[in-house]
Amino acid sequence: MSLSDSEFFTGLIRERKGIEGKIRSSASDGRRIPIIRDDTATLLEILVSQKKPEKILEFGTAIGYSAIIMAKASDCVKSIDTVEIDPDMVIEARKNIENASLSNIIHVIAGDAAEVASCLSGSYDMIFLDSAKSQYVRMYEDLKRLLPKGGLLVCDNVIYYGKVYDEPENSPHKQRTIVANMRDFLKQMFEDEEMRSVIADVGDGLAISEKL
Repeated sequence: MSLSDSEFFTGLIRERKGIEGKIRSSASDGRRIPIIRDDTATLLEILVSQKKPEKILEFGTAIGYSAIIMAKASDCVKSIDTVEIDPDMVIEARKNIENASLSNIIHVIAGDAAEVASCLSGSYDMIFLDSAKSQYVRMYEDLKRLLPKGGLLVCDNVIYYGKVYDEPENSPHKQRTIVANMRDFLKQMFEDEEMRSVIADVGDGLAISEKL
């Protein structure tokens, strides 16, 4: 039995060890906690390593996996604010972050992503969006407002299991709103002349945009 192209390339990525390996194992141990895929994690590390952002904003902490990866990707990272709505995950994320000795860098904010985004001020060198997919389009203007020129907006799961390739009405009823909203979000981002955008075919699709 041959592997698909995706399985082949994913299989080449080195296994995570240390605290990151423990968190990944914990998330996949029958709990089905949504953390970023291996190839997405590696690309995220490369982006942080090359961009060298001092301040990062994340929406969708889950249990802290991606925030820890970003914090460890570059010594230039001084602060990561990460937002999570699930109170149980907030508690677990804070514990994992403490175990990674990163509590001085990573700060978990409990709350709804869109509501928190609308209340934040200042700017972030990089924003990683991995929260409720139906809210992406609602959050776009706030995300753009929080980025300085040259800032990066990185959005996960934009392909949404391949469903964005087709019209929303062809998706299962429960997913039609998500698909429609994601398509509107991507159209808004790619048509925005103040942003330069591309979609990387890793994980479930990673949109990367730079504010011009």
